[in-house]
Amino acid sequence: MKTKTFNYQLALPLTFKTLKNRENFIVSECNQSAVKLIDNIDFWKNRKRINSIPAILIHGPSGCGKTHISSIFEQQNSCINLSSIITKDIRLAEKGNNFIIDNFSPGKNFPPEIVMHFLNEVTYNSGSVLFLSRFSAFDMQWELDDLNSRLRSIMSCEIKLPDEMLLYSFLVKYADDKKLILTDKQCIYIIERVERSFETIIKIIDNLDIVSLEIKRKLTFDNLHDVIDSVNEN
Repeated sequence: MKTKTFNYQLALPLTFKTLKNRENFIVSECNQSAVKLIDNIDFWKNRKRINSIPAILIHGPSGCGKTHISSIFEQQNSCINLSSIITKDIRLAEKGNNFIIDNFSPGKNFPPEIVMHFLNEVTYNSGSVLFLSRFSAFDMQWELDDLNSRLRSIMSCEIKLPDEMLLYSFLVKYADDKKLILTDKQCIYIIERVERSFETIIKIIDNLDIVSLEIKRKLTFDNLHDVIDSVNEN
């Protein structure tokens, strides 16, 4: 990465959604389509009129922000969170509940016959499901053709990891919000050594802010190294 690529005059294509009892969520080019789906009140509140399956699949790599996206849905809807679907969950679906299903993919946690029955009950009883997965519906191969077809017909959206320029832009803005002074070289040093996700940058800056208050002087590269190692280990 070349230092001259970056400067503090970048136009930051970022907005923030305030989430109750959670950190602000960063809306950017890599996730704005997913946010629009979650915020689509006509879809979630008028499903019978729209005549659609009451489910959305948000997919993308670990660290891309799927959990934060689901927190928007959870804030707007009373939800049951599941990381597997078993027989007893079908009874919950029969009551018209809303669900967030995490780590959704073919495997022992999601038997295809039960998933199919579960989705049918959610549909018949006016519930809803937000599926979160590392895989798109077309990358999943279920043993039931009907389930493959059903899942591939629902609305879906991919969230990609932020590129280095966007991540750098966010780091600069978030550090500025914290009144934390970092040089260009220090910002680049951080970006080159951490996971490419907004959540990681938030952790790094929050920890550096604490260190800065403790030492009461400018941060050194040794300080950055120690914080980065600590965050990466966790």
